[in-house]
Amino acid sequence: GSVYQNATDKICGVWRRIPREYRRMIREEKLVASLLWLDRRNVTGQIYRTLSTEMYTALLQGRSDMPGSGGTAIISVSTTAPSIHILAVVTGLFTKQDTNDAPLAFLLHTRDGNTVVIDEIVRVEKASPELNVVELSAAVTSSELRLLSRGKLRLSISSRNSAGGVKMLEGMVGPRAVCETFQALLTHQAQGDNSAGLAWLYVGREGKLHYHVRIERVSRPVIIGLVTERRLLELEDLSPGLTSNGWTNGTLDAPAAKHLELLYSGELGVNVATKSSSSVIRGRLAPRFTASPVDSPAPLLLSSSGTTLSAIAWIDVDIECNVHYEVEMSEQGTEYSLYLSQIPMEVPGAPINRRFLESGGQSGRMEGSLLGLLPHELSSLQAGVVHLELQPTHHHQPLLRARWPQVTMPETCLPQPTDNELHFRSDAAAHDVNGETASPCYHGDRFHEDGSQWRSLADQCTVCHCSNGRVGCEPVVCAKIPSSCELVLPPTGQLCCPTCSSEDVYTTQLDAEPHDELRGCHMAGQYFAPGSMWHPYLPPNGFDTCTICSCHAVTLKVTCPRVDCPPLDCDERVSVRPDKRACCRVCPSSLPQPSQRPPSSVPLREEEATDEQIAEEILATGGCKYPVGGPYRNGQEWHPRLYSHGEVKCVKCRCKDGKVKCERKRCNKWSCN
Repeated sequence: GSVYQNATDKICGVWRRIPREYRRMIREEKLVASLLWLDRRNVTGQIYRTLSTEMYTALLQGRSDMPGSGGTAIISVSTTAPSIHILAVVTGLFTKQDTNDAPLAFLLHTRDGNTVVIDEIVRVEKASPELNVVELSAAVTSSELRLLSRGKLRLSISSRNSAGGVKMLEGMVGPRAVCETFQALLTHQAQGDNSAGLAWLYVGREGKLHYHVRIERVSRPVIIGLVTERRLLELEDLSPGLTSNGWTNGTLDAPAAKHLELLYSGELGVNVATKSSSSVIRGRLAPRFTASPVDSPAPLLLSSSGTTLSAIAWIDVDIECNVHYEVEMSEQGTEYSLYLSQIPMEVPGAPINRRFLESGGQSGRMEGSLLGLLPHELSSLQAGVVHLELQPTHHHQPLLRARWPQVTMPETCLPQPTDNELHFRSDAAAHDVNGETASPCYHGDRFHEDGSQWRSLADQCTVCHCSNGRVGCEPVVCAKIPSSCELVLPPTGQLCCPTCSSEDVYTTQLDAEPHDELRGCHMAGQYFAPGSMWHPYLPPNGFDTCTICSCHAVTLKVTCPRVDCPPLDCDERVSVRPDKRACCRVCPSSLPQPSQRPPSSVPLREEEATDEQIAEEILATGGCKYPVGGPYRNGQEWHPRLYSHGEVKCVKCRCKDGKVKCERKRCNKWSCN
């Protein structure tokens, strides 16, 4: 059960969308409720309408030799002229032989029997072996009312048959058997003040008050009190347990009957005072039936320093994986939209997935349910990365936001991976307007949009990009400075590559501020100094070394011409690239033969080279892998070999830029029959 149900020994729930026929049967008190155990034990009772003045309840049980017997006593009190009213609904005290006007004895006493508050006989006009409803009122003293409020009294109801046998039902008197929580949204009393808070409390199994209060943006020290709503008369001080984050929680002794009467009638509230003001924020405690979502561990406080609006929200997930919510706002008359927003990390640029709940709230309240959530959406609730957001309907920015703490989700609601299958969905995944996946990337303590590029914070000479949720980083590739450059300036500060300049421009740059971004060029969100040359970074392929961009030292104009390739001496269709990053194609005849290979950084004679090293070199220069006889160099042609038929002369294969293409030789058609 929930915290509330464990603290009150109650089972609470809600029946939503009740059919009309059942609503009629409830009004006519024709429905029964049953509690069932696995060993087939059960407890069944009729559903009846309770008294609005009920303050205490006694659950009555019979002896083990009285199967099927039991009852409930609804007790209300009057504190102006101290008295107790008891409405008892009992069964199993009479038999069919009992006559009308049968006596029923009421005994209200302390457990030890030393103090008797009520000892009276009530005559039942039509005694029934099934259900009997009996009422009793009696005057009492104030001290006896205190015994009642402290849970010290026991109620016994007994009958005596003609043979002298006694049947008795009895039980302790405790708080009324209603699932309810009392809540208050604490709002500011001075115009323009953005202080806010919330409070909720409930009556425990022993009649004690369990309270929880949270305040925000209230100057310290403060006094938090349980007060009467009209005169702000303080009944209890709730501030001793106040923490630095604005929470105070605790338990009060069972309230007197007079104060409990004020609580049930809605005349108690919570007030927050400071040295300069007797009431900074306050709110009236109103009852809420404790069923989902009010049965959740704690409500959320939605507030912001930029607005006077605040709200209290209850939100919960039931065992059928449906989300239920209730929101109460401090102001009325404005239409708002309510969202569930998934924010994986509170960092700049973090992606936000939003799930619309509803629009409305002109009355100051919003409540409803969200059905059919997917398992991966429910798993994000368990991860604690979901926020509840409230915003004006015609605005695009949330006005109020509160994080929904981690929720313990039923296992049946979460993704269920099958054998050898792991379901994964990045919390950072978002969707663009076309419904296509566009996953941002997390790098350098922030999120970056899909397709964006940036300089690494750890190394300014490393450029990174985001491609479908994956980060790729490469060191800056410097462009070759032409030999016609008058003055080559070495890289300084945040510049990673040398720049080309002249004496006049260099003198002008010395007078300017270092790395003055007003004097320079910008491309793809990056700054380039006047006279610098660079290869453009084109994610996800990296630097385009076949294009050289330059920032004109005087006009600051960016130009990006591609490398001019010399004309080919062969058919372009047979031309190849010497390696995968080569900018220009060459003819196969111009490729260096194995004996003409340029020396590597570590000279290696052909006879000393291993087959693996030769193969790696061939593949690195655009060669191709092939199952039999490979690898082949870029531009090389051959007839494939089959294990069963040997070399196939009718098929010719060719390696071009790392790809193999094979064609069958076409024969001429015969002109004779």
